[in-house]
Amino acid sequence: MRILVVRPQPGADATAARLAALGHEAVVQSLLETRPLPWVVPTALPDAVILSSAAAVRHAGAQADALKAVPAHAVGEATARAARAAGWIDVSTGPGTMQALLDGLAAGQYLHLAGADVTAVVVPPGLCLTRIAVYETPLQPLPALPDIAAVLLHSPRTASQFAAEWDRLGGQRAALALFAISPATLAAAGGGWGSAVAALKPNDVALLAMLPKAL
Repeated sequence: MRILVVRPQPGADATAARLAALGHEAVVQSLLETRPLPWVVPTALPDAVILSSAAAVRHAGAQADALKAVPAHAVGEATARAARAAGWIDVSTGPGTMQALLDGLAAGQYLHLAGADVTAVVVPPGLCLTRIAVYETPLQPLPALPDIAAVLLHSPRTASQFAAEWDRLGGQRAALALFAISPATLAAAGGGWGSAVAALKPNDVALLAMLPKAL
């Protein structure tokens, strides 16, 4: 099956490699580009740092060295692995979404190293959350209508952008299968697709597990 991957790099190539190992043909066209932003570490260190993506770990840069002895809460396993590889000492792995992560934290002062575009969340009482954008993710166009049978969607922003670009280029929604990493991501793509399903867990393993076996 020819499957479009629209997540930003370097994750797109990692997903493409997993698809190839499963016998599928990946078509990579990232609809988000990640770029670092300048930022400054607060004078007063927080009780803990929140890392909501591997991109935040990657683009935080050398400034983050001053925070690496502070406990860090990663939103999911991929982000936790990236944090440990980057030298963070005390990293806990969250349940996969920012809201679920916040809901499970004790009261305290938290610093969220984030992207410039974030999903809206409700901060529970007792949590003082300071957010600093360490990277931005400008949207990218789909240059041409690809010959694909399915698309993998890794975030609500890429899902919304893909749907808009597919329609702009004259693609037929009914001819395409959507595989989304979460229900929120699936909802962002809208309706009218040939088939559309969301992973049971918000990670690449669960997402790819939904694919039919390659012929």
